[in-house]
Amino acid sequence: MLSQGQSDLATERKQRGLYYAFTLNYVVIKKHASWAKPYLHFDLNAGNGYNDDAGCVGSPLTFMQVFHEIPHFRATFVDREKAQLDALQAREIMQDPRCSLHLGDNAEFLSALQINGSWQFGTILSDPNGADVPIDALIYASKRYPRIDQIFHWNSTITKRLKYGIKPDQITLADIPKLIFKKDWLIRDPIGPHQFAMLIGRNFRGNDWPAGGFYHLNSPRGEEILDRCSRSKKERAAGDADWAAFSGQQPDLLGETA
Repeated sequence: MLSQGQSDLATERKQRGLYYAFTLNYVVIKKHASWAKPYLHFDLNAGNGYNDDAGCVGSPLTFMQVFHEIPHFRATFVDREKAQLDALQAREIMQDPRCSLHLGDNAEFLSALQINGSWQFGTILSDPNGADVPIDALIYASKRYPRIDQIFHWNSTITKRLKYGIKPDQITLADIPKLIFKKDWLIRDPIGPHQFAMLIGRNFRGNDWPAGGFYHLNSPRGEEILDRCSRSKKERAAGDADWAAFSGQQPDLLGETA
């Protein structure tokens, strides 16, 4: 069983996707070092830094691999489990004064966060095991710190099953761009039967990466991915006029189960 509750394939491809997302901002930092410092990074579901089953690093190590040579960053890694943070802290790359660990609830952490100035540049990563996303705290952070990007790694199958089952008020991936104000969004093709998707919200338009499965959300492909990750097969088949961009012709190659 995977400690993070995600398949080997999804975990490995997630890290490649995160590497791309972090690299987008690394390029900005390198180009605009005078105004983009310190760069702030908050990983809300840090884990222990490595997935033995998938044989790949976790999100904290992926971030450090990208940003280690940037002198002015501050990274905070949050988790509810002390054993996870202890294992993370023991890793050599984490022996860095620019990194700190926070044991506790990520919603409480974000709600209590105090940053000097709304101009700070950075990222917030939300990557829960299931559907436990601290959405209210993330909305608060997006309003208070508009230049901090938000990255979501999203289990679409679980959220759709909740939405169309026991929890009708469950938010889906399509709700995120409505609740979190960002000028530009990138979305990545979902992976595997759980339809793990990635959504990146930013306030400036960056490049898409079709080879890696990343598309602008307002593109036809991006709209189709968002629809597929947010609505059930039955609802999509009904041909809701609000989703006119969805063609209904995409082959089901991803093992969709909801």
